[in-house]
Amino acid sequence: MDRSDRIGYWVSGVAHAGLLGFAVVGGALFRPQPLEAIRMAEVATMSEAEFQALAAAAAGRGPVDELAETTPAQPRPPTDEDVLGAPEATSPPVPDANSAELTAPAERPEAQPDLSDFQNQSRPVAVATLAPQPNQPASSDDPAELPASASRPNPAREAAQPQAPAPIPQRSEQAPIESARPNGRPEGLAEAVQARREAAEAARQRELTLAREAEEAAAEQAAAARREEAAAKRQAEERAREERRETERKEEAEAARDAAAAEERARRQAAAEAAETEEREAADAAVAADKKAAAEKAAAEKKTAEKKAAEKARAAAAAEAAAAEKAAAEKAEKRAAEAKAKKEAEEKAAAEKAAEEKRAAEKKAAEKAEAEAKAKEKAEAERKAAADAKKKAAQAEEKKKEEGSAGAGGGGAAASGPPLSQGEKDGFRVAVEACWNRGSLSTEASRTKVSVSFSMSADGKPESGSLKMIDHNGASEAAAKQAYEAARRAILMCGRNGYKLPADKYNRWKDVIIDFNPSGNATIK
Repeated sequence: MDRSDRIGYWVSGVAHAGLLGFAVVGGALFRPQPLEAIRMAEVATMSEAEFQALAAAAAGRGPVDELAETTPAQPRPPTDEDVLGAPEATSPPVPDANSAELTAPAERPEAQPDLSDFQNQSRPVAVATLAPQPNQPASSDDPAELPASASRPNPAREAAQPQAPAPIPQRSEQAPIESARPNGRPEGLAEAVQARREAAEAARQRELTLAREAEEAAAEQAAAARREEAAAKRQAEERAREERRETERKEEAEAARDAAAAEERARRQAAAEAAETEEREAADAAVAADKKAAAEKAAAEKKTAEKKAAEKARAAAAAEAAAAEKAAAEKAEKRAAEAKAKKEAEEKAAAEKAAEEKRAAEKKAAEKAEAEAKAKEKAEAERKAAADAKKKAAQAEEKKKEEGSAGAGGGGAAASGPPLSQGEKDGFRVAVEACWNRGSLSTEASRTKVSVSFSMSADGKPESGSLKMIDHNGASEAAAKQAYEAARRAILMCGRNGYKLPADKYNRWKDVIIDFNPSGNATIK
């Protein structure tokens, strides 16, 4: 196992151990923070029966709806199960043992009703009155009981009370003849409303007391939680300090053990070094004795070897002298052979050089003779051309005289004109060679001779459609085509403004043939 594998195993082991340790003790170190106490307020709603009861108490009559209940809904008893966040159920108050008992009312017969008003019927008085509307009571969760129907006035059951005759007011003309008698205000209505208000106030006070008690309990629980948290924090700090002290004690003990172990190792190392020094000294003494014996033996052997070497050197010197004599003889023979070979080579080179010079002289003489013959032929051709031109000019002059024409009309030079002079040809050739780029050609194309024919207009500009290669030699078709393209570009580029040629000799240079030679010069035919 190499070092990288060991490091990988160690890193993997430490990572897994840290993960397992966090899974084991992570819950104790990272506890969830306690949540704040939730404040709850009790909310009650009004049922249909409670609304009908309040309406009946306010109007002095029964339910306002045919489907309404006459008995208000009673609150449900508290359940035994605890609901998270719900207000705690409270037990009913304990009855007072010292409360006074109410005396039962004495039984007495019911008084006979006074029916004198019905016996002495009088004409009803038409009075237009508006019955006062009672004040609406405040809404309450614990409505007071409605007054019994017996508390309402009933002239048929109650005894008639002596009353003073009521004054008869004057009757208005617009008043109705008869009107319904308004109902009187039920007895106990104000007491019932006051009782409901007191009950609502008492319920509100109870709710406030319960809320205050709940807040105090929550504050107490929060204070207790904070105290527990502070105590836990102090315990954790104490444990941490104790662990640090224990760690420091362990480190001190370990340092003491290390110091003792280091001292023991130093003592043992000193003893070992002393023993090693003694052994080294003994070994050095033995080695010195061995060296001395070896030196004496080596001296004796050296003397014997020197004696043998001297004898060997003398024999070698004799052998070297013989070898030197032999080498000198061989060297002299070799030098003589080299001198002979060199002389033969010089004679052979002189003969070859003379033969080469002879061939060159013969070739030069042949070229000179050929050039002289060509010059002679050329001069003869020019002489013949001049004679022909002179003859044609004379003929044209005679014809002109015969026609009796005068001025500059229709005549002039011969049909073909006089030939171009050598200076005009050289100027034309130099103009073409100025645009001839031989550096762009391949090795094979630069060794190819091409002949290009073309026609020119009267202003000296070559006609691009008339350029064509009429002959080539010394290379393949591809090399000849490449050489032709270079010649064509040279002719067109230098002739885009027109070549400077004599206009009276147009028939002589209208059709031109130029040979582009491998030597780098062009020839105009």
